[in-house]
Amino acid sequence: MELYELFSVGMVILLGLLGGKLAHRFKIPRVTGYMLTGLLFGPSVLGFISGTTLSDIHVLNEIALGLILFAIGGEIEIAHLRSMGKKVIFIGLAESFGAFLLVFLAATAITRDAALAAVLGAISMATAPGVTLLVIREYRASGPLTDTLLAVVALNNVIALLAFRILSGAYSLAQGEPVMATLWLLGKELVLAAAIGGAIAWIITFWEQSIDDLSELLLVIVGGLLLGIGLARTLAISQLFICLIIGAVTNNLSMMHRLVYAELRQTEMPFYIAFFVLSGASLHLETLASLGLLGFAYLIMRFVGKTLGARLAAAKFGHVPSVTKYLGLALTPHGSMAIGLALAARQAHPEIGGMVATVVLSTVIVYEGIGPLLAKTALGRAGELHPED
Repeated sequence: MELYELFSVGMVILLGLLGGKLAHRFKIPRVTGYMLTGLLFGPSVLGFISGTTLSDIHVLNEIALGLILFAIGGEIEIAHLRSMGKKVIFIGLAESFGAFLLVFLAATAITRDAALAAVLGAISMATAPGVTLLVIREYRASGPLTDTLLAVVALNNVIALLAFRILSGAYSLAQGEPVMATLWLLGKELVLAAAIGGAIAWIITFWEQSIDDLSELLLVIVGGLLLGIGLARTLAISQLFICLIIGAVTNNLSMMHRLVYAELRQTEMPFYIAFFVLSGASLHLETLASLGLLGFAYLIMRFVGKTLGARLAAAKFGHVPSVTKYLGLALTPHGSMAIGLALAARQAHPEIGGMVATVVLSTVIVYEGIGPLLAKTALGRAGELHPED
């Protein structure tokens, strides 16, 4: 890494840290401060963080997103899910389907293009895992809503990724792509991601049996994530799914997983700060002008679909009132996963992907602004916030 790149990394982390502290003083989640700092100093406003800088240090984004998904996957604990019962799975399916259905119907009515509407519906199902995780950690949230939220976020990201890949494959078939080639690409994505993620998680848990201290295991985890990300890029498959699987499998196989996650938290914050500052800097305010009727419909219908789906499913299965009332609100954040899928759609299917990317990128600006605040509000109304000061 050259000198100017090191300067950029340091600048991004320090600016983000200051933005987070300032946001905290105004009772705003730090993650919002990180993103607003990036937006202010990014190409859309002051231009201090240039497009070249974003490209030069993109590897930080990949590492941070890998750590975020590893942590979210670590919330998928089989014993814990069994204690929560099947209701959390049905809630995750209901809120995901609610968002998909309403976005799909609205987009179809506006564009008369079912393929475009289906892809937008699949992307709408994802809740931003990083924003959710940082809001929970900042305010030390705990309780039924927090537990359900983490499990549902992990689940809806998996559902969104699978639905996107399946619908993308179906669209390719409809456009005349060879059946076997399309099925191979879809199967490769799912099977290789599961195999690589599971294998790396097994290596991590096997290694822990002969470690000298936790710092060694921390290095194994970071090395494993980098290995998974590198293999994903080499094989042209999703690194998101791989990192999520590594976290989930490690959590269920490791005998020391609680200590591992506690140790990991001591080193991950610089990556998280850089990730959200760069995410903010990557937002382009000019895309708001392209929001239009379709973007507005996506913005509203996603929120309504998640809120109604979560509320109806939680009420159906007799969940505690805090989950029934506030889970939908807490699921509002929409960011990194949605952007990744939108850009993938633009690359794979440019004839519809351009519109998909425009809609998602313009609405993400709004969601990144209000999402953390609404998640904090939901957890606060549920009485699950325990801030240090």
